[in-house]
Amino acid sequence: MAPSITDPRYAHAEGFTTVAFGRGGDFICTGGSDSLVRVFYSSKAERDQEAITLEQHSDNVLTLSVSRSKIISGDEEGTVFCFDVSTSALAESGKLSVEPSGTVLRSVLPARDISISSSERQAAIATDDENVTVVSLLDMGLLHTLTGHRGSVNSVSYSPDSAYLASTGCNGTVRVWDMREDEPSCISVMHKMAYVCEPGNSMDQSKARWSPDGRFVAVPCSDHTIKLVERGTWQASAALGGRHTKKISHVTWSPNSRYMASVGLDGQVVVWDVAARTAILSHATAGALCQIDWNPCGNMLAFTDGAGAMYIWDDVIPSDQGHAPPYERQSDVVHETVASHDDNDMDSAPIGGLFDDGDGADGGEMDSDGADDDIDDGEALDDFVVDDDGGGYAERQAPRWMASDAPAHAFQPGSTPWVSGRRYLAFNMVGSVVAVAQDSYNSIDITFHDKSLHRDVHFSDSFRFALAALTESGCLFATTTKALANDHALRSADDAESVLSFRAFASWSASADWMFKLPLKEHPRCIAASSHGAAAVTSLGMLRLFTCGGVQRHIESLPGRVVTCVARGDLLLVVLEALGSVKSNMGARRLEYEYVLMTMDGQTRVARGCCPVGPGAEIVWAGFSEEGHPATCDSKGMLRVLHRYWAASDACWVPVLDTRRLAFERGNHETFWPVALSASQFI
Repeated sequence: MAPSITDPRYAHAEGFTTVAFGRGGDFICTGGSDSLVRVFYSSKAERDQEAITLEQHSDNVLTLSVSRSKIISGDEEGTVFCFDVSTSALAESGKLSVEPSGTVLRSVLPARDISISSSERQAAIATDDENVTVVSLLDMGLLHTLTGHRGSVNSVSYSPDSAYLASTGCNGTVRVWDMREDEPSCISVMHKMAYVCEPGNSMDQSKARWSPDGRFVAVPCSDHTIKLVERGTWQASAALGGRHTKKISHVTWSPNSRYMASVGLDGQVVVWDVAARTAILSHATAGALCQIDWNPCGNMLAFTDGAGAMYIWDDVIPSDQGHAPPYERQSDVVHETVASHDDNDMDSAPIGGLFDDGDGADGGEMDSDGADDDIDDGEALDDFVVDDDGGGYAERQAPRWMASDAPAHAFQPGSTPWVSGRRYLAFNMVGSVVAVAQDSYNSIDITFHDKSLHRDVHFSDSFRFALAALTESGCLFATTTKALANDHALRSADDAESVLSFRAFASWSASADWMFKLPLKEHPRCIAASSHGAAAVTSLGMLRLFTCGGVQRHIESLPGRVVTCVARGDLLLVVLEALGSVKSNMGARRLEYEYVLMTMDGQTRVARGCCPVGPGAEIVWAGFSEEGHPATCDSKGMLRVLHRYWAASDACWVPVLDTRRLAFERGNHETFWPVALSASQFI
């Protein structure tokens, strides 16, 4: 088919516009000066559909990088966001799903370029300083800072096997880094090879890119040529030139590395035959061009200009003129199939599916007549004689106690019910989290007691979070069912999966925003967070522990009797109803509790045992003292602290304050709502 270029599609406002294809070629991402990231379908039949718009950025989007399952974007404010791309949704329903998954980096300088490693474990980020930042995509933690450039870095590119990283600086220096060692090292420096430019102007910068076969790095140079730096020798072995008259801003390779395409400030798109070192096609536009990308699985280009427009060039390489195709169809299919199987996310798979035998829930039917055989006849006749006329001939029946089969009711420390459209999701020594009900969403206000620690936070909550755990480094939120949250405004148990969402207050990658989706029909009962990570106890009896970056590092099964959990530092306190809890035939309950104190990685049990309460009382609060001691308060107002918890066999609960007696001695009827405590104060 003859090559054809679409009319401009104005995806963004006027200004620098970036573009990148999805790894499977199904979609095209663009980012622009309107702070938006847009995702378009790439096929001719679907490309006119409305784009998916991502509005997380608050400043000009300057760079995009796309892998098999991620889109990472960076802006002029220095914030780098990560989005998860669901290709399964695309295959099953024809709809692409793109969901935010967290913050990769918060820099004080603009993010100019991003490159994701082939394993999707790391991302290299160039900002307007002299260093290259390498971040782990597993926990959003800082891995390496590559130092050596003597000016702003404007370009980074991983080799296809992620063994090497090429970076260019605004002073024209190209550096190659060996990424195979624990501490990456610079193995080659090429001075004054790339364009020299002033930092701060994206239109004036150019990008170097590795070839898909890993043999060359293509570097736009100051003489308006593209030099091919050969791997191993790290010398320029060839050059492509003679067509561009102004600075070359961006280059891209065909999937099989046979061809290259480049765009420049002269408004030209040039397609090169790399082996022949000649230009075979070109197209001229009216204005300067920003970026270009080649469909990784097809004969298609997408490029953008400074007016915010995107163009698609279909059937770029004309096969009817004797040119070899730009991609190997069979190898691409095999590669994509292997990649999709290698990258299954076990964390997000429903646990129950691992041992599913089929119709387990419906495997046996109970005979309706046999159901009555299990009823204790004596119990059924206990209240047969009723003193309904006050004659006194019926004896008062003593309550009959039996093991409680009702599930434990879990609560979140520091939370309250809805009152006049407002409720506390959390309240502790750090501050408070208040939800205010709106028509179709909730607004969240995070207020800090110490205003010098952080500024107060306000945002709109479209998820309608029901649980929150507030720490000095961030706040963990969770959605759950209306039954578990005792909130009928929430989603039902059969709705979409629940999510855990962490919002970081710190300004660098070790405390990044992240989101984790629980498997279907698994919902949080209570959550906890600290400077060492996060925890969630779910409706399926799972305890899930996460790093500060949102990576699930431990999972275990707990009895379905968990009442609450709370964390501080490296310690997690889990409180459960004990097996000794009983109920009576008159509705009364007699509760006993037990506790487990463990480390936040789940690897060490520090202490465990009985968790005492007063007669007829229930635990209504759990937390840690300012000195780090686990503490509880029961419904009778007794505050207890776990003493010598570090010596498991000697740990004991010490009553430290009877709030009811305190109120009596004061001569009033105060009711205390526990928030926090220290050696000298109970708040």
